[in-house]
Amino acid sequence: MNVEGVDGISNCIQCGKIFRNLGNSFNICQKCKELDEEEFNLVKDYIYENPFATLKNTASATGVKVMRIQSYLKNGRLMIPDNSPIFINCENCGASIKYGRICIECAKILSKEMKKEMSIEECQIGECPKRDSWYTTVFSSGFTK
Repeated sequence: MNVEGVDGISNCIQCGKIFRNLGNSFNICQKCKELDEEEFNLVKDYIYENPFATLKNTASATGVKVMRIQSYLKNGRLMIPDNSPIFINCENCGASIKYGRICIECAKILSKEMKKEMSIEECQIGECPKRDSWYTTVFSSGFTK
């Protein structure tokens, strides 16, 4: 049964069970979230203890699927250690990267193209104001002093 769209109720994207979603943007139930965190820690520890391990070796040693390990890398949760001969590839140009989906050069190009497409000039990119915590608290909550 799919309950997407019902206020506060979601289907877990991992196991499919219905659960009350309290702002979890990943649509994953608590049980699957805990399992994911355990698997993530297994992979992280293994990679840092065995920096030259391949994805297949890591998956075999930890019992975590290769696709899950790749998602940790692509989501930036996990980074391949320095001096490792193993990398993932930029989805745009294929360059070797330690984590993420695209390399720095492609990110710069995409950013430049997006600015051009949206007709945004450098002078139109605003800097965030620096405010003390009182100002932020007062004005974000709608109260005044």
